[in-house]
Amino acid sequence: MMDRSELEKEYYTGLHKIAKKAKKAATKCVGTTLVTAWQRLTDFLEKEEEVHRELSGTLAQDCARPIKIFTDQQVKQREPVEAAVEKQSKAHSEKQKLQLKLKKAAHKQFKDMELGWDQLDAMKRGEGKPMADKDVQKFEKACRKMEDSLSKMDREFQDSNIRTEEARLGWETAMYRYCQTLESLENERLIQISSTLTKYSELFTAMLPPMEERCRELSTMSSGISPPDDIRDVCVAMGPGPNQPEQLLLDCYESDLQNPMNMERRKANLERKIQEMEEEIERRKKARQGLESLSKAYVETPDFCDEQGQNDVVRQLAEADAMLNMLNANLYKLLCAQAECSNFPKPTNPHAEYIQNLRDKNGSLMTVLKIPLDCVSSDNSLYALPDKSKKNSLRPGRPPPMQNATPKDDFESSDEHGAGGKGRLEFSEPPEGISHDYIAQCRVEFDYQPNQPDELLIHSGDIVNLIEKQDQDWWKGELNGNIGIFPASYVQELS
Repeated sequence: MMDRSELEKEYYTGLHKIAKKAKKAATKCVGTTLVTAWQRLTDFLEKEEEVHRELSGTLAQDCARPIKIFTDQQVKQREPVEAAVEKQSKAHSEKQKLQLKLKKAAHKQFKDMELGWDQLDAMKRGEGKPMADKDVQKFEKACRKMEDSLSKMDREFQDSNIRTEEARLGWETAMYRYCQTLESLENERLIQISSTLTKYSELFTAMLPPMEERCRELSTMSSGISPPDDIRDVCVAMGPGPNQPEQLLLDCYESDLQNPMNMERRKANLERKIQEMEEEIERRKKARQGLESLSKAYVETPDFCDEQGQNDVVRQLAEADAMLNMLNANLYKLLCAQAECSNFPKPTNPHAEYIQNLRDKNGSLMTVLKIPLDCVSSDNSLYALPDKSKKNSLRPGRPPPMQNATPKDDFESSDEHGAGGKGRLEFSEPPEGISHDYIAQCRVEFDYQPNQPDELLIHSGDIVNLIEKQDQDWWKGELNGNIGIFPASYVQELS
């Protein structure tokens, strides 16, 4: 539009020069009719010059300037979301590199530990150079210490796997918001273009009646612009296709049967990690149930939250599903390895066909989960675990637990509640100035950030004084002098 304005400027400047020449020619002419002709030509050229001068100014002020301001605003709106995508992408890359680094270190530690245990077994059997009992005990103590160190490293490896997935989900969320922003900006840009073209056609329609038909065609064309249809066509023609997440799974040393390891220790480690993975899945399920309750409350009470809040909950549910998919696939891999060790039939999993086993350049196992977008299910039953008392009989391909395995008491208190406090839950005293008028107390299992003014901020481990059970999903309580509602699925009622 600015170039078009400059072109009009050049045109009326040229008309001005021609009009001066015509006026000068009129002064030199002799004869009334010829002078009148030159004067009329001069008047015509001056009027046409004025028309194009006004047109140039109007194009610059009403068309070019708004477009420039609009473009600058869009650039400023894009910068923060682009920076967020870049930041999340970098964080995901760093987390993934850290996971692979921890994996390499854990596998090396496993190999060293296995070599140490094999040497110890040989010593006890009397193979090789004879050694004193004191040296054998010292060597065994070193092996135990290495095993404790490996357990800590293995936990860091598992935590890194979860952090990597969280970073990937954060990157996908940033990309999702970035795409939303681009779609919104593109919609606004197309609307702005449509408005500018309409203004442009109106100017020429008023200035040049002979061009009226062409201007009407241009106006019809500009008014027929449909931003949603254009955006969809661009996405189909240039888009990369549906998003297919690639989730890096937990590749434990003992789950790869090609790695050398004592079979009994392999089974014991698999059993321990399966239990840990089940507990993690159970925690994630409870968190997802809280999100479902919150989503249900938003649907039943639309005025309870704005559209952005509802969209955030929907997005969090999708992230919870993705995390459960990843954890469920990890559990499936561990169960398959355990079944193969015990010659049991392999278990089944609805997403087994999307698990890809690869080998890196060092020959180490690298497993990824690639579930197509149309196969992702938010059905919570996919991740449901059976009752603890029946889990061994219901899980396909799962051998019975080891004879020396000690079941974990669900109500065993930690050291912070005092030694010998197994099965004992103590009520906390309410803050000073707060009435004892509550019906019970409950312990917070998961953190909850309020989305509305009447909700209560709670953190894992807090003891909340329960005032009222409003319904099965939301309870009312008091914490540190603050009163509000919170999700019932985030707490455990104390007796």
